[in-house]
Amino acid sequence: MDTIKTPVDRHASVISRLLVQNNYVFISGKQMTNMLSTNVDEVIRFKNCWNQLERDRYMADGGTYRYRRYGQFNKLGQGRQITILPHEPYVQPAYINTLNGDVERHFEPLTSKFVTSPILEKLLLLMSDVYDASEGKKTDWNIRLHPYRIVANQSEVGQPTPEGLHRDGVTYIASLLINKVNMVGGETTITDDRQQTLERLTLDKTLDIVMADDEKTMHEVSPIKPLNPEKCAYRDVLVIAFTKLGE
Repeated sequence: MDTIKTPVDRHASVISRLLVQNNYVFISGKQMTNMLSTNVDEVIRFKNCWNQLERDRYMADGGTYRYRRYGQFNKLGQGRQITILPHEPYVQPAYINTLNGDVERHFEPLTSKFVTSPILEKLLLLMSDVYDASEGKKTDWNIRLHPYRIVANQSEVGQPTPEGLHRDGVTYIASLLINKVNMVGGETTITDDRQQTLERLTLDKTLDIVMADDEKTMHEVSPIKPLNPEKCAYRDVLVIAFTKLGE
């Protein structure tokens, strides 16, 4: 058994205490940069992956504002290896996703540049440490990744959460801001089970992240519009869902 705490262990312990106490936690991009021991070059390469997203053609509201890819991994409690799983369609039950539920959605897989990013591995390991600490034990996790670009222009508002206030039917859910350009809006609201507001916050800087207990909270993000109506606006995020394996 390991007896020496690493810096990641200490960070995870602090974050998990806040997560357990409040059922959600916000961490600034500056703090995340330090915890992930990353640099400008790594961040720029990671950001560029959002330029390779494909338009989501499954939007039941007819919207053309969402671009995405999709992939999933497993992270077992005993070990530090994150294993990518074979690509498959993404399905959510209609009681969870009232807009696009009960539909087998075939999204393009994550690119190799995205999957091999040093930031991604460090991020998922940090998050697994946080959630392990929150659970009080080493846990086997299924991790689903949803890189999104939400676009807005003069003819169409961008909807980060077109299904409205919701939960994702997972154990823990997180949203990591990657980039935002020429936009206003995008305020995140987090509520408790009774839909009573716990906090409203706006992810503003690259690597700002909000992590939440999906079984005890709900969330939504307000629409985005262009700041300069003559130009396109967009908001890039990575939504990260951790679910206990076997659940």
